[in-house]
Amino acid sequence: MQTVNTHRRIETNRMQARRLAPFWLLLSVLMLTLFGRTALAQNAVLQDVSFASLPGKKIEVQMSFDAVPPAPKAYMIETPPRLVVDLWGAGNGMEQKVLAVKSGEVDSLHFAEANGRMRIVANLNAVVGYDIRTQGNMLLLELGRDAAVASSAAVQANKAASAPRDVAADNSRVTGIDFHRLDGDRGRITVDLSNAGAGLDIIEESGNVVVNLTNADLDPALQQRLDVQDFATPVNYIDTVVNGRNATILIKPTSMPYDYMAYQSGSQLVLDFQPLTAAEQKAKEDFFPYKGEKIDLNFQNVEIRTVLQIIAEVAEKNLVVSDNVQGDITLRLKNVPWDQALDIVLKTKGLDKREAGNVLLVGTVQEIAEREAVELQSQQSEITVAPLATDFIQIDYRKASDIKARLEEAKLVSERGFVMADDETNTLMVRETAKQIAEIRDTIKQFDVEVAQVMVQARLVTASDTAAKELGIRWGAGYQGDRLSVGGSPNFDSTPFVHNPILTSDQADSVEDSEALKKNITIPSNLMVDLGIESATSGLAFGYLSDRFLLSAELLAMQTDGKLEIVSQPKVITTNGKPAVIKAGQEVPTRTIDSDGKATVEWKEVVLKLDVVPQIIPGDKVQLDLIITEDSVGAIYDDLGNRLINKQELRTSIVVADGETVVLGGVLRNQTSENVSKTPLLGDLPVLGHLFKSRITDNEKRELLIFITPQMIRESLRR
Repeated sequence: MQTVNTHRRIETNRMQARRLAPFWLLLSVLMLTLFGRTALAQNAVLQDVSFASLPGKKIEVQMSFDAVPPAPKAYMIETPPRLVVDLWGAGNGMEQKVLAVKSGEVDSLHFAEANGRMRIVANLNAVVGYDIRTQGNMLLLELGRDAAVASSAAVQANKAASAPRDVAADNSRVTGIDFHRLDGDRGRITVDLSNAGAGLDIIEESGNVVVNLTNADLDPALQQRLDVQDFATPVNYIDTVVNGRNATILIKPTSMPYDYMAYQSGSQLVLDFQPLTAAEQKAKEDFFPYKGEKIDLNFQNVEIRTVLQIIAEVAEKNLVVSDNVQGDITLRLKNVPWDQALDIVLKTKGLDKREAGNVLLVGTVQEIAEREAVELQSQQSEITVAPLATDFIQIDYRKASDIKARLEEAKLVSERGFVMADDETNTLMVRETAKQIAEIRDTIKQFDVEVAQVMVQARLVTASDTAAKELGIRWGAGYQGDRLSVGGSPNFDSTPFVHNPILTSDQADSVEDSEALKKNITIPSNLMVDLGIESATSGLAFGYLSDRFLLSAELLAMQTDGKLEIVSQPKVITTNGKPAVIKAGQEVPTRTIDSDGKATVEWKEVVLKLDVVPQIIPGDKVQLDLIITEDSVGAIYDDLGNRLINKQELRTSIVVADGETVVLGGVLRNQTSENVSKTPLLGDLPVLGHLFKSRITDNEKRELLIFITPQMIRESLRR
């Protein structure tokens, strides 16, 4: 029985195998087909997706594959606005299925894979143009262009997809790298490419700017370092290297604050580096206050506590997380400072943080607020209940009463306590809680310090420059005949006698000689025209002699120059921020008589005065508030003998480096006068009238110059 049954079972199994043979054959074909499609799908796997904003509110989505991606097939859906891109033979190697863009007209990107096809769906806010192109292992999707341009671009993309691809043809080539110095100490780096097909990625890493050109070949001659330190721009070095099929440009900037901008026009990449002033740097920090180390975070439905732990490790801080912090989070952050990433995570989940040294406490907003309220209430209770103690604090450099006023102004003394100041011993008596006394001592340490001293020296120079020119002429003429005598005015001193020396009385032996002696010519009176000067230093005389006419003339010229310098040098020393005054001079009486005939005298100061308030500022510089006065006594102006007071005053506020001298603008007074004397009628004649004129020209210049030199008195000088 056993044997028979066994044979029956074997026969039955054979019959079942014959019936199932067609089924297994069909199943094998299906499995081979499925495996073939799966193998095909793994030809190009999506590894990373990033996006960048372009001018004109455009967005460029950069999809990186491990191999050359297949030809894309794209179409637009108007309602709702969506762009669908199908990639046959491609797979999604990323964990995340949704990428939030929220930029331009793009809301998000969805990635799906089925039956050997990967589909990319772009959810849009409106129907926009698009352009799809491949660069090596990169698939670039540009959204936001004009619809007409986009349609043409899509047609070209489909044509290119249907044609066989040459991977080497997609690579660009770096043909040149140059550097220029622009106005404003700006530096410009220009990278010339053979075509515009290279991918661009710019990051800041370890204080350097790294420019990655994907699918870009580099000439070996360009693999070098450019030293551009001598151009005095924010750029020191430019290093160019090859990294596989990509080219990398490493830019080493200086330590000075800078900002840079990068843009590509056609096949040329331009990077501009511009130095920043202190004000611009502060404005940039206020606009973007995050300074932490930059990190990359890419998570899909990860516990928020795990993300906080990763951020704390990068920040090298201890982390304490409340039990109320729960939930998952999905985020993708690239090259973001850790403190900014932490703020983003906390704001997304309604959390808050507090830092105490290197400990980071994270909890809900309500929990943090309640905890701070409890701490404040505890502090108030401690002030009310804690026992009081008495302490004596010695003040070294300030007055005890001044320090007491500062403590009361800062409200560091509670209602239970008090502070008493003794200026004779320069001691403070404080009765407060132990905690408050410690805080008062810490505050006093900030105020009770040695105050720097400043010596301010002023030099006042009064320079006068006078010039006087006198030009005059004297004319003398005389005629004496038998009946007519012509001469000058008798009101002046006599003119020297002029006679004919040819014949004297002793020599007159005959009547003819006696007649000749009578004709000796003399000037009967003084000069006819006297327009000369009183003190002549040079002169020129002309004379003409004839029988009946004598002409004599004198032409005089003089020029004198005079200069006078009066130097005053007041000097004063004061502590930082305290005013100082130094003056020297006299008092001048001013007399007045009232209606009753009673005389009163008022004394007015005529002094040289220096009034200064120095303030030391960072950088070894001193800010000075100056008032400089220089008075002098003038002429008498009334019958009582009162004199005018000439005043010169300067008020200004300046900043001067320690030990340097600054020249302040002086007061310049220029007085010119011209006096002309002439003989009536003759002095008005053209050309010849100058011979009958006297001209006196005075020119007086008076200028006040002020030189200021502040000098900080340092410890070495005091010793």
